[in-house]
Amino acid sequence: MKTQQITVAQAAFQNGDIASNIKKMEDMVNQCKIAHPETRLIIFPELAATGYFLTSEIKELAQTQDGPISQRMRKAAQQYEVNIVYGYVEKDTEGKIYNAIQLVGPDGNAEANYRKIHLTPLERGIFTAGSELVTVQTDIGKIGLMICWDLAFPELSRALALKGADILIAPSAWEDPYDAPFTQFGAARAIDNTVYVAACNHVGESGELTFFGKSAIYGPDGQTIKTAAKYEDTLITATLDEEWRKEIKESFFTMLEERRTDVYET
Repeated sequence: MKTQQITVAQAAFQNGDIASNIKKMEDMVNQCKIAHPETRLIIFPELAATGYFLTSEIKELAQTQDGPISQRMRKAAQQYEVNIVYGYVEKDTEGKIYNAIQLVGPDGNAEANYRKIHLTPLERGIFTAGSELVTVQTDIGKIGLMICWDLAFPELSRALALKGADILIAPSAWEDPYDAPFTQFGAARAIDNTVYVAACNHVGESGELTFFGKSAIYGPDGQTIKTAAKYEDTLITATLDEEWRKEIKESFFTMLEERRTDVYET
């Protein structure tokens, strides 16, 4: 039976303090691997490396995909032999700024980079929207990458599932009082596509925003496997069972196979 452990690292991160935030992520990776040595993937929130804040100053924290933030996280992934997903502010060769996440592998390589496609109204004045769907094959299966508000769009998760994603990952910065939609979207995207979904949220305050946490890992039947408490730094770990997922896809949850693409496109 093919099973894999993944961990969601819910935490507060300091706005503008990259050094502190990277140290916190490194410490949480160490903590996770001590408590759950079989974990193969650790997920951190949206813009964890920089803190989530939406003023022009965040542009000054932007780095290239292979910049110092990536170098440190790649070193941590290699040291602990684990996949890591984290959020950061990306700058491309043309100077455009993106709300991005990067997946680094246990061999120390940067395996995938995703730029947030669905920006919120406040983000549109800071970031350029991404335009590329990203899936990546890893040692725990094919992962589809999303960020926060992307969860609200079933078209994106469906497209990732049709590209073969086994797991959808959504690092987030979701604020009060919208905890109900956050959990509902995560569960819906899981059952919609019969995939695992891991949604990792911030906690703490940033300007007028208060992040509530409630990070969660959902099963391919839409049920919550693990959820984190509100307003606290914590790790939640779950075991993903690919054989069970295959079994339920072939029994009751047969929606992907029964789509009427002669009537609708997706």
